[in-house]
This record gives sequence, structure tokens and C-alpha cells, in this order.
Amino acid sequence: MKLFYKRSNNDAFRIETLTLGREILMLFTICSAQGMVQAALAQSFIPNIVIGESFHAKSHDTAWYPAAYGLTCGAFMLACGRVGDIVGHKKLFVGAWFWFSLWSLIAGISSYTESQVFFDVCRAFQGIAAAALVPCSLAILGTIYKPGPRKNLAFSLYASGAPIGFTLGAAFSGLLAELAAWPWAFYISSIVCLIYGLLALISVPDLHIHSAQEKGSFDYKGTFIIIPEIGLILLNFAWNRAPEVGWASSQCIAPLIISLFLITIFFPIEKKATHPIIPVAEIDRNATWILLIEGLGWSSFGILCYYSINFIIHLRGDSMLLAAAYLAPVPPAGLAASILTSNLLSCRVNPAAILAFSLIWFCVGNIILATMSVHQSYWLGIFWSYLLSPFGMDMSFPAGTIILSDLMAPEKQGIAASLIATIVYYSQSLGLGLAGVVEKDVANGSVLQGYRGAWYLAIGLSGLGLGVGTVFALVSMSGGNPGFSLKKRDHKSTQECPESQK
Repeated sequence: MKLFYKRSNNDAFRIETLTLGREILMLFTICSAQGMVQAALAQSFIPNIVIGESFHAKSHDTAWYPAAYGLTCGAFMLACGRVGDIVGHKKLFVGAWFWFSLWSLIAGISSYTESQVFFDVCRAFQGIAAAALVPCSLAILGTIYKPGPRKNLAFSLYASGAPIGFTLGAAFSGLLAELAAWPWAFYISSIVCLIYGLLALISVPDLHIHSAQEKGSFDYKGTFIIIPEIGLILLNFAWNRAPEVGWASSQCIAPLIISLFLITIFFPIEKKATHPIIPVAEIDRNATWILLIEGLGWSSFGILCYYSINFIIHLRGDSMLLAAAYLAPVPPAGLAASILTSNLLSCRVNPAAILAFSLIWFCVGNIILATMSVHQSYWLGIFWSYLLSPFGMDMSFPAGTIILSDLMAPEKQGIAASLIATIVYYSQSLGLGLAGVVEKDVANGSVLQGYRGAWYLAIGLSGLGLGVGTVFALVSMSGGNPGFSLKKRDHKSTQECPESQK
């Protein structure tokens, strides 16, 4: 593959070396994309009660505020990853910021309509912006950096944006909802996204790694099946709607059957496509196990977030400000996890082992919440859950992303990035739907019992992921055809672990 960049003496880059100032600004903008995506998700967690009251919503309907966002965020990533490969990742990255700004503004204005459906639609359109930001930002990093410690650090810093962004989004949305009005969180987000769009335009270098012939065409047939309107949205809608209308309703049965049928026929179609949205034939089949492990872990994390905040506000009776303050351990824990992951990757620890290890913390975080009493001290329960669970986030995401990024060619970094990101964000939305069904079925009139049922489900999901991940890591380290192989890496640019870290 011929790259249309000048080779630099610095082996860390695929392009000519960036100035330090521009590289820092670029990394800040790209890492902020991950932070803003999570911040937007958190905007509807803490103030969901206040938002629901303004729309006169039923209790189960408030789960749609984060679910609608996560649904389109996950379901559109495959398409957006391929669009970025065709039109250019920088162009789509910049455009996504402006789209995010627009629909954040409209989401705030939706408070005047008193229509919950319209607000859910606005959240869904916000999710489309996030669906473009994530694969494009990851593809930009994968294109600019060659495999090695610098790339590992960049991906780890990117992952650290998730807990920081989530905490800031939750804190400010709670603060504004309690002291002003909940739409202000969306108005401020609109301004912030506009600023980031301008920074991206300035700091991100132009990326031209493939010719017009190499770009190929867009897989309209495959995308039509897998994008939300036809495939994933129907599956998610069925699970998230079931707690309210029941599984016997046609609102659940029909979408579920259609979605399963379309998703089933998607992969045979992709194998025959000239320019598939998912290059099924080119991806190591063991990557399926990596995606499964990621999905199980992150679905449990979505349940942990939503039900822990509802537990704090509904059952403990704490204010939204205090609920936001409880999240204080998340950013430092996320940063520590990112640094640890970067060091482990630089020491050439098998990413499959890191991925398996990350599932422990998803599981432990949910176990703590599921077994604590309502008025147990924050320092003995919630604090430890919020301190440990970010290690699941910021170890699993870079490990999985590094694996697929290094397995894919430079011109297909958008596809590689979108595969992991699709699983991460879509599984959170789907996990909430599964938890809603369990919550309603086991509650028997007790809100606490329903919440515990949701957490037990999360423990089961993350526990299953831990079991699968452990087996996969053991097979990988024993030389049994792992999903990630150092043979596929550029050894010349990969430095050995410093003696102090051995």
C-alpha cells in the first residue's frame, strides 16, 4: 500500500512529523470526542427524573433518554466508519461536531414542545453525531500513528476521555437541572461542540492515504439492512419497549422477528459485496470473540450507570448534586487505568489478557451495588464501585481497539474503529433494554428488588464475558491462533518494555 505522506525520521508517525504543539492540540480535540460522546450520554442519567416530569413521562419511558442516544450511536457507526473511509475522516469528523452542536441545541429547545417523543428523536440524532465522531477519531489516530508505544499511549489517552467526559456531563447536567433548568445542559453542549468543530478544522492534518480507486464504493445494500431503521433499531426497540407493553404485544414481537431475520442475512450478503461495510472475509475469525467479550462487558456497564444513579436519587433520596459528586473517583480511576493499559501494551502484554482482566472490574462494580443496603455508607459501597469499574472501561476499549486497528490496513481504519465502537455503544443501549425486562419481572412491587435484579443480570453478563475472555486469553498465550498476533505488527517500530517495567 502506497501512502501519500512523506516518511519521517520519527518512526512513530505514518505521516510527516507533527509539531509538538499541533500534536497536543490534535490529541486534545480527538480525546475530547470520546469525552463528549460519554458526556452526552450522561446528560440524561442524573436529571432523567426532572426531564421525565417536564414531559409527564412514565417511569419506564425515562430509560429511552439514554437508550435512544445509545441506539443510534451504536447502530450508525458501521455506516459512518465506511463513509469516513470514502469521503475522508477529517471531513466527517469536523462535520459531526457541527451536527452534534445543532441537535444539542434542538434537544434543549424541545422542552418547549412538551413532547417526549420529539426529545427522544433529538437524542437519537445526537447519537448519529456520536456515531460519526468515534470511528473517525479512532481512524485518524490509527492512520497517523504507526504501531508502537506512541500509538498505544494515544489510544489509552483517548480511552481516558470516557470516564472524564461521563463525570463532567453528569455533574454539569445535574448542577444545571437543580439550579437552573435541564435544557441548559444541552445549550452549553451545543456551544462546546461548535468550538471543538473549529479546533478539529485547525489541528487535524489532512489525511489522503488512498486513491479514488482504493476508496471503493459504499455498501448500500449491507448498510440498508444493518442501520437502525431496518436491523439494529428494531432489535433494540423490541427490548426497550417490552418492559412497558409486554412481550405479548405486537410492538415487540414483530420488530424482534424482522430484526433477527435481517441481521441473520446481513453477513452472507457482506461476504459477496465488492466493498463491504464489514470485510467479513478479511477479519480474523477470532475477532468475533473479542467483540463478544467487549459487548458483554459494556452492556453490564450501561446497567451499572443507569441503575446506580436511580438508586442514589430514588431510593437513597440524595440530591442530583450529591449524585454528581459521588462520581468524583471516576476520572482519576480512568486516567490510572489508561496509563496502566499503555504501559502493559508497551511491554507487549497480550491484549487478549488485558481484555480478560478488564472484565473483572465490570463484574466487581456490579457486585458491590447489588449487595449493598440502601443507606450503606457511600465510602463502603458506591465509592468502590465507581473507583473500580472505570478500570473495565479504560482497559477493555484500548485493548480491543488496538487489536483490530493493527489487524486492518491503513485505508480500512474506519471499519476497524467502528466495529469496536459499535459494540461498545450499542451494547449499552441493548443492556438497558434487557435490564428493564428483568427489573419489571422480578420487582413484585419493590423498586429495590427490581434494581437488584438488573444488577444481577449485569453480573451475569460481565461474568460470562470474564469466562469467555479468560479462555480466549489462555488459548492466545499458549499459541493457539489468537485473535491478535504480534506477527501482524510492525516490529521495527515497537519498542521493548523498559527494564524498570519488566
